[in-house]
Amino acid sequence: MKITNRFGLPEAIVLAVERDTYTGGGDITCTTLIDSPQIRVLGRKHKDEMEVDCSQMVFALMGQALHTVLERAGLKEEGMVVEQRLFAEVNGWQVSGQVDRMHVSAGKLSDFKHTTVYKRHGNDGWTRQLNVLRWLAHMNGVELTHLEVVAVFRDWKKRDAQRNPDYPQAPIMTIPVPLWSLEDAEEYVRERVYLHQAASRGEEVPCTDEERWFSGNTYALMKTGVKRALKVSPDRSALPEPTEGQYVEQRPGEYKRCDSFCDVQAYCTQRGNGDAP
Repeated sequence: MKITNRFGLPEAIVLAVERDTYTGGGDITCTTLIDSPQIRVLGRKHKDEMEVDCSQMVFALMGQALHTVLERAGLKEEGMVVEQRLFAEVNGWQVSGQVDRMHVSAGKLSDFKHTTVYKRHGNDGWTRQLNVLRWLAHMNGVELTHLEVVAVFRDWKKRDAQRNPDYPQAPIMTIPVPLWSLEDAEEYVRERVYLHQAASRGEEVPCTDEERWFSGNTYALMKTGVKRALKVSPDRSALPEPTEGQYVEQRPGEYKRCDSFCDVQAYCTQRGNGDAP
C-alpha cells in the first residue's frame, strides 16, 4: 500500500505511519474477523495498487501511541496481563486477538479506545470485539466476567461538560460492555470464520448494511411549498396520514463507509447500490 501526503503533514508523522510494524497474528485477527470479509479480500488482492493518505491514519497513530503509554501500567502488578496476544484454532484457521489490559484475578478485561464523545454509550462493534476476546481468553484458560471500554475522547470539550450533566464530565470514561454467553461467542466466531473463508475461496460475501454504515431510509411529512419537514421518522407508519396540502417524502439513506471511508472502494462493485456485487 502506498502512503500519500496530500496535505503536507510533517515528515515525522508520515514516517511514523509508514513504519507501522503491526502485523497482527495467526490467520485472522479479532478486529478483522468482526469486519467485512469482502473488504478483507479486496484489500489483500489490491494491496500493491491501493493508496491511502497519511492524514486518514493520524487517529489510528494516536491510538497506537495510547497503547504504548499504557504498557507502562501493570507491568509489575501481580495478576495483570498487558498487551498480550491470544490464539485459538477454529475450522483450520488460527484466530488471534490482543488484550489491552486483563486483570486475571478480578476477571476483568479493559480495552482502551481513542474515540469520540458520540460513542460514549458504546456500540455493537465494541461488544462483538470484547466478547470475542473474552472467548479467546477462555480458550487460553482465563475466565473473564467483566468487560469494559476505557474511552479517551479526542473531541471532549470542558465547556460542554459544564453545561450538560449528560455529557462526559471528564475526557476519559469507562463504558461497561454487555457479556455474551461463551456458547454464543463461540458460535459467532465460527460463523465469522466461515464467512471469511468463503470470501477467501472466491465466493461472494457482500457487505451488510451495517458494514457499509448505512444510515437507513427515512420518511418525512412535508407541507407543499415548505422545505422543512413537519416530522421525520425511519418508520413510515409512525407518521400521520397527510392532510390536504401535505405529502410524505421518502429520503434514501447513505452508505457512509462506501462513500468516504472504505480503502477498497475503487475495486468494489457493490459500492453505490444496495445490491450484492
